[in-house]
Amino acid sequence: MTSNPPFQTIYFDIVGGCVARCPYCLTGIGETRKGGEITPERFAEALRKLRDEGAIDAKTVVSLYNWGEPFLHSDFPGILRVVNDLGVRYALSTNAYRVPLINRDFVRNLDHLIFSMCGFSQASYDRIQRTRFDAARENITRIVRECRDQGFRGDFRIFFHVYRFNENEIGLCKRFATRHGILFHPHYAILNRWDDLRSLVEGRMPPEMVERISGELYGLEEIPGILADAPREGYRCPQYDFLVLTEHADVVVCCQLPKDRQEFHCGNILHESLADILKRRPEMPVCRDCIRSGLAIYINQSIRTPAFYRKELRQTLLFLRHKLRRALPGVK
Repeated sequence: MTSNPPFQTIYFDIVGGCVARCPYCLTGIGETRKGGEITPERFAEALRKLRDEGAIDAKTVVSLYNWGEPFLHSDFPGILRVVNDLGVRYALSTNAYRVPLINRDFVRNLDHLIFSMCGFSQASYDRIQRTRFDAARENITRIVRECRDQGFRGDFRIFFHVYRFNENEIGLCKRFATRHGILFHPHYAILNRWDDLRSLVEGRMPPEMVERISGELYGLEEIPGILADAPREGYRCPQYDFLVLTEHADVVVCCQLPKDRQEFHCGNILHESLADILKRRPEMPVCRDCIRSGLAIYINQSIRTPAFYRKELRQTLLFLRHKLRRALPGVK
């Protein structure tokens, strides 16, 4: 039993690979593209160990993803039997390339489901995921419908990755989401490649590469200022508030790190106690260096909603509040 309180969120890659080829993602560019998968038996062993050591309680949500696409698992129903038998709440994130069997077992302990979208046109998909946009759109519609037919009343969410070339598609995707009762979350796409990110902040990235990436991603020009203002002393990284596991049950220091490199592993939950793993995590060289450089500050605030969209939401809320006040005098 660890002295730490249970985690609210655990990211557990049941599959290490993905079919999408997103150029700013470690999996997409091929570093972990194929990956492996955890068997239901080993998955059950790992979850029981986490439960017995106090890392999981009734409020914990185990997200069956980090770098991988969960619906590629060859025995996804077997994975669901594990979470259902143990009574564990779980979440999914998918690019909707594939539709799994959706039945009562699928929705029984499902907390929420995220659809990751790189735009709302084939042109955007050709630049990023390199999969079929029309298939993704149809699969999202089908997944939502079939889950609701099985009685699911939780949240569906679209995480819309905003690039410089797809801002004009935000409204189209939002209308699609609204029509199907899906929560819509646009946020700036980020550079999810650890070595490239380090070379950028350390000034080692070739200028032509910086220019090319900046032509598609927002915010790279802000990184030097963020690093300069970042507090170092006494900083507690928010990554310590959740746990990240690979399909081999290795615990990775941080959700941003390549999962297949041993220098980023702080233990294996099947072979070591969680207390020892958690004690080791903040002492890992990559963790100390990330905080010392200020990069941890950037990583933990890099997922941002575009300012113009936040302004639009505020205006909508003010308008609705005004209408409510007129309809119901006395409402503040």
